[in-house]
Amino acid sequence: MKKIFGLQKNIFLLGVVSFLNDLSSEMILSVLPAFFTSVLKAGAASLGLVEGVAEAGANFIKIYAGSLSDKIQKRKPFIVSGYLLSVITRPIYLLVSSVAGVVGIRLADRVGKGLREGPRDAIISLSSPQEELGKSFGYHRAMDTAGAIVGPLIAYLILRRFPTGFNKVFITAFIAGILAVGATLFITDVIGNYKKKKMTLASLALFPKGFKIYLLALFILSVGSLPVAVMLLKTQSIGLTLASIPLFYVLYNISYSGFSISGGKLSDKLGPKKIIFTGYLFLIASYIILLFDKSLLLLVVGFLVLGIFPALTDGVQRSYAAMLTEEENRGGAYGLVNAVSGFGALIAGIGGGFIWQRFGSGTAFFISIIFIIIGLVVLSLTKSKND
Repeated sequence: MKKIFGLQKNIFLLGVVSFLNDLSSEMILSVLPAFFTSVLKAGAASLGLVEGVAEAGANFIKIYAGSLSDKIQKRKPFIVSGYLLSVITRPIYLLVSSVAGVVGIRLADRVGKGLREGPRDAIISLSSPQEELGKSFGYHRAMDTAGAIVGPLIAYLILRRFPTGFNKVFITAFIAGILAVGATLFITDVIGNYKKKKMTLASLALFPKGFKIYLLALFILSVGSLPVAVMLLKTQSIGLTLASIPLFYVLYNISYSGFSISGGKLSDKLGPKKIIFTGYLFLIASYIILLFDKSLLLLVVGFLVLGIFPALTDGVQRSYAAMLTEEENRGGAYGLVNAVSGFGALIAGIGGGFIWQRFGSGTAFFISIIFIIIGLVVLSLTKSKND
């Protein structure tokens, strides 16, 4: 297969798509805390509810989209339609004035994400040599996060010039999203060796024991991972302006992007499980730092450390799933990985947001750390042929 800048064509193009899409989507996510506070007059509980329900709504799509792409031997239609569905939600923000309206938009957006993620990850894994899996997923996450740096920066510049210019943010995000959808059309479909098996959540017996334990670990770890949108509310603890919120999301994503490829390479060298462990230790460290948010410096450090967590886990968790499953079930496996992570995110969003608003951020951080420790203990029980 043709290479571009040393990467397989599909992997390079999917990186470009993710850059443009995340530039679009993260523009919106970075201003949601400000939008909730100033326009919808809502707080952490409502914001966590929106993010949690949106993830929950996508869970069933995540379970079946990957396995269905295995069955019909087509992955590209899921990728194109998934990105398209997410993008067409962006201008609808212009019309909403309630939390319920945002729930509907975020739900449609996440359903689009659910449609594309399993098939997209399958194409990345099947387009990459086994020895470069970590590098390929790391590159994809780096491009994904690079877009997430540029998007919030644009949002900050817009809000700095127009303090109530949320509509300008939504329109700009829509234009970038259309470009992302256009880029998906140049991707080449990759199937792999398909064996006819009915792949559902109830058919976990088809997978090795190690993969089942891994799914349980991912679920528990996801419960301990508070939504970044909620954590951005910490910027208000020292009296910063609403327009400054996207800048802390930029710091988070700079750290995320800067360590993504290194995280992938380290997983190829040292093994993915060790890198995943390290990533969650950084998440715990960020929680502890943000507990002491009395100065601008601590907030900056806290969000920089927070960004290292997904850099060492997002792509690496996908590459580890590839080591625990067979090629013919890869799409379904990734659907399950995304699903259990989504269910965990549902609990983290709704429960974490409620606890944050009712009992304070310190209590939310403490409970989240307990779940992370339990999840890491379960993760230690998994073992692939490469461990």
